[in-house]
Amino acid sequence: MLKLVIAAVIAAFAAIVVRQIKPEFAMFVQLGGVLAVALLLMGALQDLLGAVQGILQFAPVGGGGGDSAPGGNNAFTMLIKALGICITTQLAADICRDSGSGSLANVVELGGRLLVLALTLPLLKGIAELAVGLIRG
Repeated sequence: MLKLVIAAVIAAFAAIVVRQIKPEFAMFVQLGGVLAVALLLMGALQDLLGAVQGILQFAPVGGGGGDSAPGGNNAFTMLIKALGICITTQLAADICRDSGSGSLANVVELGGRLLVLALTLPLLKGIAELAVGLIRG
């Protein structure tokens, strides 16, 4: 974690200095910092993905409603996919904001929300069917 923090702080200070000298290159310094931090996170990401795969093999959770997709579309898989969409969307929106495109960042965030909603619709349908079945007895 210390390496990650040091790399991020160095990249931030470098971007500030470059912005004062050559503002048009500051964004490239920031992107370089993002790549450096991402490379530092690769080891932890591999461990995390291994743990998630172990959990998926150990305890599959039904998607509800009986219409799971051929790709193993269960509740836990949907959760992991939604989390990936959220992280990717936030990263893209932050990059857009940093480059001065706030409206583009808002559209990216809206798109991410719509993708998560579309991803979880089968699960929501299954929950609704289960609730109706319980109410009817």
